[in-house]
Amino acid sequence: MSPRDVIIDCDPGIDDALALMLAAGSPELRLIGVTCVAGNRPLAQTARNACRVLDLAGCASVPVHAGCARPIARAEPRCGLVHGEDGLGGVVLPGEREPQGRHATDYLARMLLQGAPGSITLIAVGPLTNLAMVEIQHPGALRRARDVLVMGGAAFRAGNITPHAEFNFYADPVAAHVVLDAGASLTLFGLDATEQAVMSPQWIDSLAALDSRCAQAAHAMLRGYAARESLLHDACPVACVIDPSLFEGEDHALSVDWHEGSTEGRLHAVPAVPAAPRRRGVARLITRVEGDRLLSLVRERVARLP
Repeated sequence: MSPRDVIIDCDPGIDDALALMLAAGSPELRLIGVTCVAGNRPLAQTARNACRVLDLAGCASVPVHAGCARPIARAEPRCGLVHGEDGLGGVVLPGEREPQGRHATDYLARMLLQGAPGSITLIAVGPLTNLAMVEIQHPGALRRARDVLVMGGAAFRAGNITPHAEFNFYADPVAAHVVLDAGASLTLFGLDATEQAVMSPQWIDSLAALDSRCAQAAHAMLRGYAARESLLHDACPVACVIDPSLFEGEDHALSVDWHEGSTEGRLHAVPAVPAAPRRRGVARLITRVEGDRLLSLVRERVARLP
């Protein structure tokens, strides 16, 4: 089978870096572009990190486009320090490349609207501001994607940034609302799924034994990150495009609390009627991940990289 054309929208971030490496090392995918958003760190840092990770992985020809620097309805980004001040746990990656001049939303719109419908798979592993702005400016654009795979939300468990919300949805709940309601072919990987992608200390240490500069960098980044977060969230949607058998899920009607307040970013999920036609607001919600197989896949593909 021909590789699938994939664009990854991200906010690197250590687990974003692993997601980019997984895509770069997988022949099932053709990574044609990367767009960046403010999230784990401010936009300038996330875009710079994406360039460095791609260059390390031998993907210097993959364009990187910086996008939205703040949420749709807020003046300042909501960022965290889980990934360190630089977003990569203090691991310095070589490279001087800067993002390309075209804004990420313009790039995404051009790729979706000028290409054949169903030709591009979008994977979003950060706040959804870029995707939402494309949909606001060009209604129906996200429906032209073959699939839209999103890491975000927490349907049946507590959040990881507030008691109610997962970080990506909390960072821009208005954007999450727009994307969930866009009518795209959407698959959602919330904390209910990614909490099953647990990195053991032994797995992290096994990366150090690989003859790959990417594996060495991943090991260095993860050593500090795993002390605060042992879940490999952002690799999940990338892995699902490579091997869907790693995941199980069902259609749910999804909505998010997007008004300002204590429950901002909370995801609501109601099982959809079996065999009913897919409608707006309904998406496949992933509920089960084969964690050991997922981690084996990530290690195998990172080992292929320079």
